Amino acid sequence: MKRIPVLILYDISDDSIRNRLSKELLYYGCRTQKSLFEAEVSEGELKELKKIVDSYAELDPSNSVNLYILTPNQYRSVVRLGPDDSLTIDDFVI
Repeated sequence: MKRIPVLILYDISDDSIRNRLSKELLYYGCRTQKSLFEAEVSEGELKELKKIVDSYAELDPSNSVNLYILTPNQYRSVVRLGPDDSLTIDDFVI
């Protein structure tokens, strides 16, 4: 089955809404920063993810939720710097 690499970034000020979204995103991928998730999803999961992201973005006009759909080559070219620079892309494949 073809997997599609995605990044989900969000800026949500309400703690309870932000926590609910992060719990939902854990089903699809891994948290790599406080407001950033990485995942590889099927086409069906991508449709579900788009609905989830849209629903949280619409809860409040100040909410910002971004879903980036990457090509496999873009995903493989991610360079990680900082304390977690020992992680590789294989650490995040679901």
